[in-house]
Amino acid sequence: MSSNASMYSLQKTLTRRLLANMLLVMCGLLIIANLSVRQILQDYMITRLQHDAESIVSALEYNGQGQWRLSPNRMSSVYDRVRSGHYFRIDAKDQLITSRSLFDEDFPVAAKLTGDPSSYVTKGIGEETWLVWFQQVNKRGSEIRILVAEDLTPVQRQIFEYTAYAFFLVLLITGVLIYLQQRSLNRSFQIFELLRKNLSSIRHKEINALGIEIPEEIMPLTMEIENLIDQLRHRIERTRHAIGNLAHELKRPVQLLSIQRDEGAENLNEPLEEIKSIIYRELRRAKISGARDAGGEFKPAEELPVLIGVMEKIYPDIRIILKQPDVGKRLDLDRDDLLELVGNLLDNACKFASQEVHLGYTQKNQHLKLTIEDDGPGLDEPLLGNIINRGVRLDENVQGHGFGLNICKDILDSYQGKMTFSRSSLGGLKVNADIPVG
Repeated sequence: MSSNASMYSLQKTLTRRLLANMLLVMCGLLIIANLSVRQILQDYMITRLQHDAESIVSALEYNGQGQWRLSPNRMSSVYDRVRSGHYFRIDAKDQLITSRSLFDEDFPVAAKLTGDPSSYVTKGIGEETWLVWFQQVNKRGSEIRILVAEDLTPVQRQIFEYTAYAFFLVLLITGVLIYLQQRSLNRSFQIFELLRKNLSSIRHKEINALGIEIPEEIMPLTMEIENLIDQLRHRIERTRHAIGNLAHELKRPVQLLSIQRDEGAENLNEPLEEIKSIIYRELRRAKISGARDAGGEFKPAEELPVLIGVMEKIYPDIRIILKQPDVGKRLDLDRDDLLELVGNLLDNACKFASQEVHLGYTQKNQHLKLTIEDDGPGLDEPLLGNIINRGVRLDENVQGHGFGLNICKDILDSYQGKMTFSRSSLGGLKVNADIPVG
């Protein structure tokens, strides 16, 4: 991880987001419930006021002297108690009838009332808030306006108490849910500690594969980490082989140089030239991978022409022909591995070619197929199957071909790929490399 990479706790972030989302949802539900209760209670009160208005209409009697009166036996006693919270007003021509509960107070009337039944909320007597139902009826040829009101203050007080109770209940439920979710998160995040321990064991070669059940959400990440560890392990092994091979190749000329020096020989050019040749060869191999950052995806259309340009500078007398088909722009293969593989194969071909080397590649059925051919002397048929198996080191086991092929085999083995050899139509050696992709 780079030194400037920022770090944060995923578990704490999830907890904070969960808490915020849960409070948001709970507050939304609380507001909706509060509004719903208010509307239900108001609708219920309007229905009750409508019934009272109908009772008033039926209790109205005409006394024959041009006056209307209410039959006391047919009215609820709640309208007789002073400031009971239930009030009515009846307007019939020049006659005004009000409930005794008003106690000589005015009944507030909305400024605009049409003939259609309606309800409204207005300020009542003192600190009261009234819900008023208005309707207009025609009785015995007279237009009568009836207004019935009920004080909303007790209901509003009950709604406030209900809201406070619901709010504390929501807080309690939210706290319980957060606690349960936190426990669930803690249990779920334990898998990462197990993954860390198992990956550490794989890195130290204590185990070969993860022995725990992996959630499918992090399985791709786990597989990528395992592949990276396996790739690094193979790369380290190849590096060790390369160092051992280099030491092995330098051992003989250094010994020869030491013997000739002890014998007082004046001409030491032969062993020195051999050491120089080995060093230049290793420098060429290092140059093949280029100067870009290590790793990354392999982009054949971009990488191979650059690699061919490097090889043509090393072998100016050899023409390298690239057969470049229309394949994917990116391949899920390590760039360094592929450049080292193709570079070693091209180096072998160029070293023993007469004039031309052909490089071709195709992608089919999730496999990358590489073909390298040269027009050199080639090998006899009995030797083709033993090129790699003749030795473990990087020695030139077979005259004409063999340099770097052990490293190529190591690279292909790390991808479960394979390499075969045959006679080329150009006359030299033909190498076919098959690499699974993805």
